[in-house]
Amino acid sequence: MKVAVILANGFEEIEAISVVDLLRRAGIDAKFLGLEKKCVTGSHGVEIIADDLLVNLDINEYEMIVLPGGLPGAEHLAKSEKLGEILREFDKAGKKIGAICAAPWALGTAGVLKDSYTCYPGFEGTVAHTGYTASANVIIDKNIITSRGPATAMEFALTIVRELKGEQAFSTLKSELLFN
Repeated sequence: MKVAVILANGFEEIEAISVVDLLRRAGIDAKFLGLEKKCVTGSHGVEIIADDLLVNLDINEYEMIVLPGGLPGAEHLAKSEKLGEILREFDKAGKKIGAICAAPWALGTAGVLKDSYTCYPGFEGTVAHTGYTASANVIIDKNIITSRGPATAMEFALTIVRELKGEQAFSTLKSELLFN
């Protein structure tokens, strides 16, 4: 089972690293893929060397794609035509798509958001899609999982684990992390 986490310069470090860390703890092969280059710098100066590049992503090898937020990272994601094409391919195949913080902007631009989503508060106007919900940290709507921001990154990652590996893997990891 493989998950691609897409990094663009200006990504939110907590959201990217928490997701990959928790997925790997659950036995999921989570890979960082650089939007345009392998050495990507987060919004707070943390550099990550991605495992590969987005252009090399084979949709048949991955069960899910995840987009961390952060600025200007989310803007780079939203403006990437290549990423938009890949998001539509994942959606058409019924594969899971996740986005946190400002990254639902890319889902709105690609036209894959469903009826309900969440994002960083105040950013819903940029996402430009009806169905924004402020009251939930994480929302699952069909194959789309969205979350609010840095403080919800662990809950978002745990939700992804539950969706991909089931309740037992979710409960075990949650307990190991001392997550209430």
